[in-house]
Amino acid sequence: SSLESAAFDRTPWPLPPLARGMSDVLAMVPKSIGLVGVGTIGSAVVRGLCRVDGLKLKTKFVISPRNAEKAAALAAEFPDLIRIAGSNQEVVDATDCVIISVLPKQAEEVMGPLKFRPEQQVLSLIATCPLQRIRELVAPAEQCAVGVPLPAVAIRQGATLVMPSLPWAQAIFELLGSCVAVDDEAVFKRMQCMTALMGDFYKRQLTAQQWLESHDVPNVQAAAWVGAIFSTMAADSAKAGPDTLHKLVEEQTPGGVNEMVWKGQDEDGAYQGLCLGLDQAHVRFMIGRTDPDLAPAAKRS
Repeated sequence: SSLESAAFDRTPWPLPPLARGMSDVLAMVPKSIGLVGVGTIGSAVVRGLCRVDGLKLKTKFVISPRNAEKAAALAAEFPDLIRIAGSNQEVVDATDCVIISVLPKQAEEVMGPLKFRPEQQVLSLIATCPLQRIRELVAPAEQCAVGVPLPAVAIRQGATLVMPSLPWAQAIFELLGSCVAVDDEAVFKRMQCMTALMGDFYKRQLTAQQWLESHDVPNVQAAAWVGAIFSTMAADSAKAGPDTLHKLVEEQTPGGVNEMVWKGQDEDGAYQGLCLGLDQAHVRFMIGRTDPDLAPAAKRS
């Protein structure tokens, strides 16, 4: 049938418009990038960019002394590409593009004293700080963007949401995996909620592993199989188009085991709970705190 042929077509969905050619992407990446706040995500972005082997990326990096252990580890791993500055202001002064990667509660304290240049590019990785506030803090710098990368950018297999669709910001994350750019902040905040599913994704895998182990499957084989099976299933939706996921669900054999399991989960309220959890995440991204009344267990009771 036409549905079956469409459902089993595994042709990857077209990449975003920016990814027309690697040479074009490389040309858009800033030639010097600074990192203020050497935490897990900021380190992952820089590490991924330093691992762009064979593509002639000519970018040099200057990182802040904050989190001395992680800064030293990065500089030791890529001594020809990275140097550690003496202060956050030195990072700003020495680079064309500055990545801000500090905790939300530190944003005002860290960025407030810094002096930016009008032509400077600023990329914030602070999940809950609005773009307008970033612009106010880094004025007179005008080219500002917010990015939401996930840790796999360190191995250039990440997925990153960016706002607005500035070519240089998209180029940075195109090199680190896939990048989806939007210009509407309300849409951005809704899409940002998908990043809150990472823990749920791993918890689901852990539950499957523990179920196998409880039925006498050795832990090494259980972990390897669960990791592999989730990875291969996700491969079919990695470049999803508007109808891809709907078709992947529909193609499950009627009356088969896969359909039985997802329908059972549906009847048990698992997917309703997922949507309620996303509602709660959205509120937290919007106002910076959790509303206990929106917890799935509270809403369903």
